[in-house]
Amino acid sequence: MNGDIIESLIISLQRAEQHIEDLIAMGGPVMWPLLAVSLVLWTLVLERYWYLLLVFPAYIENNLPVLRSRVVLIIETAEVTFLLRRHLRLIKTLSGILPMLGLLGTVTGIVETFDLIRVFGSAEPRIVARGVSQALITTMAGLVLGLFGVAVGYDLTRRARTGERRFRSQIGRYE
Repeated sequence: MNGDIIESLIISLQRAEQHIEDLIAMGGPVMWPLLAVSLVLWTLVLERYWYLLLVFPAYIENNLPVLRSRVVLIIETAEVTFLLRRHLRLIKTLSGILPMLGLLGTVTGIVETFDLIRVFGSAEPRIVARGVSQALITTMAGLVLGLFGVAVGYDLTRRARTGERRFRSQIGRYE
């Protein structure tokens, strides 16, 4: 029973991988930078969630001092604020770059279409459809990846602000 489930899962993953490879091939050369930027973005996003959900709460529970000077608390607050906000601007920037790369793919697809029309001397539907398809795939990929990045960036910023408030309220008890 478990062997059948695992085997069907492996087959499904192989099909999904083939679909992703086909999508990248249909999207043209701009899909590779889109893929690279989105991998960097999601690596940063996963690191931020790991820090905000696992590392920071453990720090709050275990490392708050009982007696510290005011200067040390101010420095520690600044350090925690920096750690909570780390990479958030980069995540927002990468989320904004993704739609721009999608638009670059749109322009590349349309230019390629016009080049093929110029070479063959006519606007044969198959030639035009290929270029327009490439343009639309990169636009869709850039917009979808960028929108997810913006939504996650907003959530991470909200969580970082909540963490800052939580830290300040915790150290307020020790002042």
